[in-house]
Amino acid sequence: MKKVQVLMSAYNGARYLPGQLDSILLQTGVEVALLVRDDGSVDETLEILRSYEKRYRNMSVYTGKRKGAAASFFDLLLHADLSNSYYAFADQDDVWRKDKLFRAVSLMERHSAGQPLLYAGKVIYASQNLGRRQEFAYKIRRGPSFGNALVENICMGCTEVFNRRLLELARNHLPKENIMHDWWMYLTAAFFGKVVYDQQAYMLYRQHGENQIGMQNRWGRRWMNRLIHTRQMKHKLSRQAGQFYGAYLRHAAGSLPVSGYARWSAEDRRSFHKNLDCLLLLCSYKDSFKNRCRIFCNRTICRQTYLDDVICRLLFLAGFL
Repeated sequence: MKKVQVLMSAYNGARYLPGQLDSILLQTGVEVALLVRDDGSVDETLEILRSYEKRYRNMSVYTGKRKGAAASFFDLLLHADLSNSYYAFADQDDVWRKDKLFRAVSLMERHSAGQPLLYAGKVIYASQNLGRRQEFAYKIRRGPSFGNALVENICMGCTEVFNRRLLELARNHLPKENIMHDWWMYLTAAFFGKVVYDQQAYMLYRQHGENQIGMQNRWGRRWMNRLIHTRQMKHKLSRQAGQFYGAYLRHAAGSLPVSGYARWSAEDRRSFHKNLDCLLLLCSYKDSFKNRCRIFCNRTICRQTYLDDVICRLLFLAGFL
């Protein structure tokens, strides 16, 4: 069986934590190890984690100062055990199907392990007590790609599973600014390797607090979230692209973070240079109106849905992103 190390960041999650821990530790078809970082919890989270750690030899826990979700998950990448074949991110309050990891590994095993691989997929939205459930996924019309990753994250961190090659690549090139960990993994895998998107759902994504309202009023809440999200995205995409270029390519001096370029197929080389052109364009699109027009017309840089894509292009033209 393949070895999968699950990386979980926990913070004040005592209420729902046991259910998620059980669903992870009882995975079938793979050999599971669980590494949990407590991000400075002040409730009973750490006590629950320590009690599970005593019961399960394949689970370990460490603590740290409060960093927030993204930085905490990046810290977990640095503490991961490199003897494993695959790794997965886990949130503290979801519930996994027992074959979630086996499904992810099975799909990734169809591709060359020598390249960075990332798996992500649908989730089933569930109410606080898991009674109400509704399947949800981004409308994947164009498929995962680096052009998409530059402007949209379709890979939810709670579904992400990845191979050791991607883990090593990402943890050696972490962003300096606070970029979400799941989006960083999507960018990295889409640029240097392969993203596998699963149209099936293998986990319950628990909704509670403000999220619960989103289930009760899906249409109105969705558009309200879009408006809020648009305001939050001001200048973010160009800065994130700059972070990616700086972390992986600015100091490459002719050599890439991934080896074997000389053995790449002609198609892989064309794809790489196409992605690089898109990255450089996004980094510099504000420099001139000509560049803003170029990115407006660029069909490789795109969002998944038609309306989102049109709005994104108009915002690029205005220099907002």
